[in-house]
Amino acid sequence: MKKHKVMTISLFVIFLILTALNFQSYAASITLRVLSTTIVEKPEGNVERQIAEEFMQKNPDIKIEFIGVPMNNVYAKITTLATGGDMPDIFTNVPQFVAQAADLGIVEDLDELLGPDFIKGFYPNAIREASLNGKLQFIPWFSTPLALLYRGDWFKAEGLAAPQTWDDFVAVAKKLTKDVNNDGKVDRWGFAMLGARNDSAMSRYNCILKTFGAYELRRDTSGNWVTDVDSPKGINALRFFTDLYLKDHVVPPGPTEVSYAEALELMALEKTGMMITGPHSIGGILARNPKLAGKIYSVPVPKKEKHVSFLGVYGFSISKTSKHKDAAVKYLKYLISKENLLEWNRVTGRMPCRIDAGKEPQISGPVYAGFVKAMDYAEAVPNVAFYPEIIDIEGEAVQAVLTGQATPEQAAKKAGEKIRAAIRRAQ
Repeated sequence: MKKHKVMTISLFVIFLILTALNFQSYAASITLRVLSTTIVEKPEGNVERQIAEEFMQKNPDIKIEFIGVPMNNVYAKITTLATGGDMPDIFTNVPQFVAQAADLGIVEDLDELLGPDFIKGFYPNAIREASLNGKLQFIPWFSTPLALLYRGDWFKAEGLAAPQTWDDFVAVAKKLTKDVNNDGKVDRWGFAMLGARNDSAMSRYNCILKTFGAYELRRDTSGNWVTDVDSPKGINALRFFTDLYLKDHVVPPGPTEVSYAEALELMALEKTGMMITGPHSIGGILARNPKLAGKIYSVPVPKKEKHVSFLGVYGFSISKTSKHKDAAVKYLKYLISKENLLEWNRVTGRMPCRIDAGKEPQISGPVYAGFVKAMDYAEAVPNVAFYPEIIDIEGEAVQAVLTGQATPEQAAKKAGEKIRAAIRRAQ
């Protein structure tokens, strides 16, 4: 009886100890609130959630709680949360928002949290895009640099080399444009032109414009905003772009109705051989046509005066008001570890911003080599509130020429006048 009583008391003591330990564990647990736009996308969200689950298994004292917000709504959502004093620990940030986020006073100093040795592991252009006035505003996660996708198998069959200049580009585009089924009509074209009047189309056109040495918007030596769209270089760029459809005939019919989704479809249906886009398009094309795996290569956007690309960097900031900054750093370093960046690239096609991951064969092969090289030519997109108006003005000019309503000179002159008016209104 006495022995039974001692055993009962011992078990009770053990129960109390385990309960206390569990309570301590529960009390010590940290919940990191992460505002993410990619978590609501597919297949991006599945990979991001999987990485978070693995992190929580390895760090049971930290819980990741996602707040999913579509990219189109994220600026307004963050501003609302900041105004209401309810900022999450970690939030999506991009170059277009860093100035506004800094003005809101919601960004923690990442230079101090990460340290210079860790920061050296990123591509310098990615750090530049993620910084404001020399201070790192967000941890670069991935980028979508613009480059030229091309059908490597078609190029090999025709004995063509990847184009380095626009003259090369026109020559190979003409070779690729042909009547494949011998019915007397062209049914394959060299280039999937995006001629729609929207941001996705004009961001690609502006990349071409800059390769000619002209800028839709830039600061002059006095720091004032100016435009080159109606300069001789700007007119040459507009003429070159529209001639691809009007005179060279290397573009499928109806380019003014072609935006990103339609261009992707043209590549997937094997109707076109080249497209200016980011690496994420590879996943989109293969999802529509898996038999193209290993047949799509990349090269930097061809040049007139120079190669140009836009990085499209995306990452996460840590909130200034977060009470768990060390845990936030721990999670973000796990998210951008080489293994996780390679898995992210494998599923989504998006490029890692860490140098060690970028050197892996998965990234450095012919499929992604052009995107890696394009990162060396990245230029920043003007960070002004009236930029969408500039994009619309350019879209109007491009469509006016493509539809025969204006010559390149006439359309460029009108666009130049409108952009200068927009600049004056913004001052």
